[in-house]
Amino acid sequence: MNETLSFVDSAGMPERVRVLEYGVDDQPTSGSGFRTRTLRLEDGRLFLQRRLLPAYTTRAESIDALEAEIRAGLTLIRTFQEVSYPPEFTRLAGYAIEVEQPFLLLDPPRDARTLAERAGGLMLSAEQKKFESSLFRALRLLERAGLVHRSIGPATVRWDGARVQLTDFSTADRVGRPRQRIGSQPWVSPEQHAGTGNNDHRDDIWSAGQLVYFVAHSREPTGNRMPPIAGPVRDDLLKDVFAERADQRPDARTMLRRIAASDPWDALGRPSDPLLEGRRRFVELLADKGPSAWPAAPPAEEPEPTQTAVPDPGTGGSGEVKEQYGSGWGRRRPRPGPGRWGTSGRRTGEGR
Repeated sequence: MNETLSFVDSAGMPERVRVLEYGVDDQPTSGSGFRTRTLRLEDGRLFLQRRLLPAYTTRAESIDALEAEIRAGLTLIRTFQEVSYPPEFTRLAGYAIEVEQPFLLLDPPRDARTLAERAGGLMLSAEQKKFESSLFRALRLLERAGLVHRSIGPATVRWDGARVQLTDFSTADRVGRPRQRIGSQPWVSPEQHAGTGNNDHRDDIWSAGQLVYFVAHSREPTGNRMPPIAGPVRDDLLKDVFAERADQRPDARTMLRRIAASDPWDALGRPSDPLLEGRRRFVELLADKGPSAWPAAPPAEEPEPTQTAVPDPGTGGSGEVKEQYGSGWGRRRPRPGPGRWGTSGRRTGEGR
């Protein structure tokens, strides 16, 4: 195969690489204009390609979905560029818009299945705890990036038994932007379903709560309100998750506290020190040199006594004055003037 692929990578650099092999298209979802396949480049890199079919390139909603996923991917990369990229998210590798079939490239997802592909989605209680911890960790990191996914559900969440991975950011948007009507109940919050107000990261908390119910009971929730959760543990975990308004729901940090899970911001929220290795090496070199690494300190100089003229209390300030020395004691000094010896304090007849 001699076909070349031109695209812009996630750092904004143009690339043109020959394609060695294309995989078979995945089974598309109903009404979707996207096709997904693997491809291997000449330099050995393997990517997942999501491309828009020509018949859909004139549809605004299809272009919007592609651009939304690209924007979300770039936002995640820039948010976590100074720390390790979270494995809870698929990673954007490149994209091309001004081509016959616009596409984006993703790093291959982990070897995991979506919850929709699992048999009923049912998990045992021990696995449920790990799933909940990883799910709300992902939402906490998404909050850090200022994004709301808006389509969290069995088809967009992968699970490998240890960690979730959120996929398909084609509906993702910035927190604070006006909501759009998207998704179906009960998976989306009432505000999102109605398209009222502004995006809030707690919109995803509603969807995650429905997903917790899904994996615990092996069936999709029904209706548009809180599903019937059995047992006090689930009732405590999902308290206020299905509140009518986003500002009444707990955030991801609160959900992590409820299950005694650590906050990922404590580790990933702090940027790494680019000079850390150099500082460590500098300390090692100083330790090897010992005291000789430091210059000898110069000897301390004796401070000179200060001299300050102060009035003599015994003269009322009009006669002699005292010279103030560092010891605190004063010595009398004649005051300039005629004095007892004549003009300027000299005896009569002395040389001028």
